[in-house]
Amino acid sequence: MESMSLRDNDQMTDEACSPFLLHVHRDGDRTSHRFSKALVTLGRSRERDVPLGEKCISRHHVTLECRRRHFFVRDEGSQNGTWLQGVRIEPGIETELRPGDVLKVGSFEISVQRLEEPAETTDAHTAVETGHSETNLDASTFARLIQALNEELDPDRLLMIVVDTAIRTTEAERGFLVVLHADGKSNPELRDNYEVRVGRNFVGETLADPLSAISKTIVNDCLTDGEARLTVNAQDDERFSALQSVEDLRLRSVLCVPLRVAGKIEGVLYLDNRLQQHAFDDNDKSLLIVLADISGVAIRNVRLMQDLSEKNRELVGAHDRVAELAAKLEGRVREQADERSEVRQELAASRKVLGLRHDYRAIIGESVTMQEVFRLLDRYVDSHDPVLVLGESGTGKELIARALHEQGARREGPFISENCAALPASLLESELFGYVKGSFTGAVRDHKGLFEQAKGGTLFLDDVGDMSSDLQSKLLRVLQEREVRPVGASHTIPIDVRLVTATHRDLAALVKASEFREDLFYRLHVLPLRLPPLRERVGDVPLLVQSILDKACVEARRPIPRISAKAIDLLVAHRWPGNVRELENEIRRALLLAEGTIDAQHLSDHIQNPSMRLDDRSPLPAESGTTLPRMVRMLEESEIRRALKRADGNKSKAGDLLGISRFALQRKLDKYGLDDPSASLDAAPTRDTDDSDGASAD
Repeated sequence: MESMSLRDNDQMTDEACSPFLLHVHRDGDRTSHRFSKALVTLGRSRERDVPLGEKCISRHHVTLECRRRHFFVRDEGSQNGTWLQGVRIEPGIETELRPGDVLKVGSFEISVQRLEEPAETTDAHTAVETGHSETNLDASTFARLIQALNEELDPDRLLMIVVDTAIRTTEAERGFLVVLHADGKSNPELRDNYEVRVGRNFVGETLADPLSAISKTIVNDCLTDGEARLTVNAQDDERFSALQSVEDLRLRSVLCVPLRVAGKIEGVLYLDNRLQQHAFDDNDKSLLIVLADISGVAIRNVRLMQDLSEKNRELVGAHDRVAELAAKLEGRVREQADERSEVRQELAASRKVLGLRHDYRAIIGESVTMQEVFRLLDRYVDSHDPVLVLGESGTGKELIARALHEQGARREGPFISENCAALPASLLESELFGYVKGSFTGAVRDHKGLFEQAKGGTLFLDDVGDMSSDLQSKLLRVLQEREVRPVGASHTIPIDVRLVTATHRDLAALVKASEFREDLFYRLHVLPLRLPPLRERVGDVPLLVQSILDKACVEARRPIPRISAKAIDLLVAHRWPGNVRELENEIRRALLLAEGTIDAQHLSDHIQNPSMRLDDRSPLPAESGTTLPRMVRMLEESEIRRALKRADGNKSKAGDLLGISRFALQRKLDKYGLDDPSASLDAAPTRDTDDSDGASAD
């Protein structure tokens, strides 16, 4: 039977109701609320005495009445119903709640305890007796939020979790997460300097046009000064009532707090309620500020994880590219190795045609002059007589000495090398012949000389023509007696070496000038071998260039570059006063300057410009089919053209560059016909007539 109205009996029941506890259970958590009044309301609205934050629960779901120590419940017409002991109660009908009964609303289980009864447990959180009860719902919500934020790595889902949590915590109608664009600045006059990344309502639906649903002025103010904005009724708030968006959107309650990521404002959390005034309070503002700070940390962590993932992908990609390049390089190296093998085989085959008995692959050369060198080597290898290698510096005299050693019968013995011009005479004597302890200051122990160290092998003495006359005499005695006397010793030591000497000087001329002992000359000149300079074997330049490149690239662990035909032509045309040593230095320098291909521009200026070559080994004019006056004219024309080009045609400046006056330059321009406007400054001189008066002394 339906009872009288609960509201009509409120006065009577308040006097008859003694204090009681209302226990609310959910997901293992329990909160307890203490009441002394007769009517207690429960529902999703924050205005209820016991707010139950769940979407399936109505805003005013159920009412509990205490009347004469009895408790009655009434469902207020909720959509999803109220259940008592597993049975749904009819809406609007009072039903008595007996001791031990459990009332179920949504996922919440509710029971009543009279205070004169013993407390159920000691861990219940008893609320202060007020119109509204305080719960630990916010703490549990934040705990679940933090767990979700720690586990979520997708930035879009993370932001959605933040907004849904903010709506659920404050019971907002709608929630938005606004993010600044990349420049990180807010300008109220710009519409597109930020975007709404998430727009949701209280039932978990995504809003279609969230940017048009917010007050941009409130958002910009919050972004600009970093201060939270709270209004309980925007229509009457003098700060916002004049805003067109407040009127258009019919805003009532609005709460907006800044979102900081790593201390920098990057957006805002924006909540509103268009239907209720006083939907938010300072407690909600404090909670939302904490939520925004926690969310900022989570957003930063997700970004760091994304950056790490991206860098890891880039690293994997780079590793794959390196592996691919390494595979290509390995293939190229194999190809080049095969090419070099073919070249060696061809070279070996060509040398077999010459009838050579030994392998001289360490010496690069196929020219006629080098073929003669190989033939002489083949005859000298098996002999034990001294060999004198003649040739300019840088021609490879030590290579010849090593070939004689490695191909001869003494190959199992040591190969000892010494440069006679690199040591003073006194030190060279002790190095060659050795010394005994105490023979001079600093001789703290016996020392074997090079003749003794090279026993059973080969001793190579370079620059023997620079040896002092005293040392020449002692060397002659060693060669005659086949024994050496260490410095400070009273005994001699027999020697067993093959002597190979070398010099870049003309020993015969030194003998005539009495600067070299004639008898020593004949002792050393038993088997002479002249190494041709590079300018006499220009056909070997391409082979030498490739060999030098191969060796340098293996040392540097880099692919072997191409070399253009123009560069090869210039290298072949050069006179090479420094011979192979100069060529090697030039190629190594070009290798550092070039990337992929060695071209003419990577070579030295004096190689690119033959007119700059001025050395005592250049051919005489008559030998090159010209005359000295014509050579002077060609040089003057070339330098004048270069100076005018550098000076952009300014004759005064060109004269300064040439070290002559403008008047003198004009005379030469007239003389050589270079002042003709139709003549190109880049054109080469074409007139072949000799200038009988030679170079002008201007």
